Amino acid sequence: MSSSWLSAALIVLYCFLLISTATAFNITRLLGRYPEFSNFNDLLTKNDLASEINSRKTITILAVSNDALGGLSGKPEEVQKGVLSNHVVLDYYDTLKLQKMKNKSVLTTLYQTTGVASEGQGFLDVSHKNDGSIVIGSAVKGAPQDTKLLGSVAAQPYNISVLSVSQPIVAPGIDSGLRPIASPPKASAPVPSHKKKSTPPADAPAPSDDTTADAPAPSEGPTADAPAPSDGPTADAPAPSDGPTADVPTADGDNKPAKNAARKLSGASFGLAVVFASFLALFH
Repeated sequence: MSSSWLSAALIVLYCFLLISTATAFNITRLLGRYPEFSNFNDLLTKNDLASEINSRKTITILAVSNDALGGLSGKPEEVQKGVLSNHVVLDYYDTLKLQKMKNKSVLTTLYQTTGVASEGQGFLDVSHKNDGSIVIGSAVKGAPQDTKLLGSVAAQPYNISVLSVSQPIVAPGIDSGLRPIASPPKASAPVPSHKKKSTPPADAPAPSDDTTADAPAPSEGPTADAPAPSDGPTADAPAPSDGPTADVPTADGDNKPAKNAARKLSGASFGLAVVFASFLALFH
């Protein structure tokens, strides 16, 4: 009974080791088989990316040959690690899978997991050209899409795929240390200030100048017309008596009641004198 249990345990352990061996990979050893990628392989080890790659279950490496690396080897280690992290895709992709993908598909890279990626720096765009070729570039807006997929280098299906690309994929902002989309919004900042200057409040005094200039005109009219009625009040006196309402100056209106009152007073005095004379005549 114990021997059968031991045999079963050994079989399970053997299967586990077999599965672990089948799924485990070592990117350094894998790329070591291809001397044309030796510089790229060394950069992965130098920037501690090889161990990060080996800890993943599914991964795709976009390898760059020695003659296409350009000046990446002379960049600071921080820049090297940022650029190389964008060459590590967090899923399994072979050439057949990329060909079946829709145009402008997006791939997530190891750089996205660093916490410093911004404005799409940790993503890649996959585009299909009319000639059937595939180009890969940074997903940052305005980034060039000119890195060509050359073919497959090595593959362990559904675990690791190594693809060859024509040149390093450098996301805008990683090499310069600046945010790639920060400058365009600043260009539109002066526009509001120009609008404010286009409508200055200096034009406000213009209406006040016109108002003050026109103000003396009405004041001169009444003063000029005022002496006209005062020059001939007696000659103009019959005119108001012809109509109930007339535009006669105020001075003439005030003189008319005074004259009527004087006439009434003189008439009353004359009547009293006649009555008094008649009264005296009765006694004589």
